[in-house]
Amino acid sequence: MYENLSEKRKQELDTLREWAVCAGDDYYFSMAQSDFEKSMKGCENEEFFKAYSRQRKIGMEEFANEISRQITSIHNSEELHYLLESYNYDDGNWTIMQCISHSCCDIHTARMVYWLLSPDYYYDSYTDLEHVPDSDINKGTHKVLKFIEEKALSKGFVHSLTSEYEDEEVPSSNEYTGRIPDSLFAGKD
Repeated sequence: MYENLSEKRKQELDTLREWAVCAGDDYYFSMAQSDFEKSMKGCENEEFFKAYSRQRKIGMEEFANEISRQITSIHNSEELHYLLESYNYDDGNWTIMQCISHSCCDIHTARMVYWLLSPDYYYDSYTDLEHVPDSDINKGTHKVLKFIEEKALSKGFVHSLTSEYEDEEVPSSNEYTGRIPDSLFAGKD
């Protein structure tokens, strides 16, 4: 897998992923400069330090727009898949939404993200995605799942990646078959 990505490109994407995590996080943005420096002491050579420093310099919105433009400039489903395959899903939904709303996002990537976000929790706890309260502990994840379902139903994901990109977490069917769009199950290309 990822034979089409050079080591240099993988490193660039790894850096972009780290900066994208920062773009979706406002924790350090409003912190006093002295507190920021204290929190980041010893991290000055790390990518996250560089990203948060840039965010603080140009502003949250401009930084998010800058990173969004970099993700939008990707014209390759494999690169989007690479960005999300190693993503820490505890880092929020901003990066995920940038990638899955991208016109080059492949159905294999969408399925991987969908099942890693545990839709079964929402279906078991709330019957469906419509009845999840905004106070749910996973803040907005149900909205990401709903977006993926709607885009899958409208056939909005491309089909350019091979089955080797299918994540092992994606079921071929389960007790939610009939409630979750068929295309979000493995082998439903």
